[in-house]
Amino acid sequence: MLHMKRWLIVTLIMALFIPQAMTADAKAAGNSKSGASTSGKTVYLTFDDGPTAHTMDLLDILDKYDAHATFFMLGPHMERYPAATKRIVKEGNGLGLHGVTHVASKFYHSPYSAYNEMVGANNSLYKVTGQRTSLVRPPYGSKPYLKQNFRDVLLPVGGFHLWDWNVDSLDWKYKKDHQKVYQNIMRQIHSVEGRGQTPVVLMHDQPGTLKVLPLVLKELKAEGYTFKVLNKQIKPVNFWNDER
Repeated sequence: MLHMKRWLIVTLIMALFIPQAMTADAKAAGNSKSGASTSGKTVYLTFDDGPTAHTMDLLDILDKYDAHATFFMLGPHMERYPAATKRIVKEGNGLGLHGVTHVASKFYHSPYSAYNEMVGANNSLYKVTGQRTSLVRPPYGSKPYLKQNFRDVLLPVGGFHLWDWNVDSLDWKYKKDHQKVYQNIMRQIHSVEGRGQTPVVLMHDQPGTLKVLPLVLKELKAEGYTFKVLNKQIKPVNFWNDER
């Protein structure tokens, strides 16, 4: 009889405490999973001047690290490298326009020359992929050339959205000093995020950048960043603070 009483007491204790322990473990597992997949830190990687003969390699690197980027492309390059342009679209990367000539004296000749170059680039994008975009980044950035009269045509008339950057990789300057470019990117990203802003990183579709990109992606992933693409719903980052 005493043995039966003890058995009943043990059974009751197990019935009371085991479900609570299982629930606590389940919550802990759920929290751990959530923390691993969502850090709340976002970075926007952007590439100018493509597509090029190196874009496929660039896309391979992005794919390896499960990352996406936004490409600000030149009209003639899209038509010269249609397979790369189509792959950029197919793999879910962001689409942006960088004009046609990339020559300051031509692009900034007049407000309508800038507008016409972006329209021309958009026509090339549509010709190759069947898609258009409203995101634009003028050659060399919007300052100092893209003054108010230029923007008054490009943005409300053209329906475009102006994007610059807040992290300059300087890969265009230090094409062979890969460590310098890497350190520059990481330092600026941490600085921008420290100010409560989301990093928008300027890079270029060129051979030297391919040497730096894996290092950047590996470190940013380790720090919990998510790689997202720009779109017209996001408040644009540009040097004029023009939110149109």
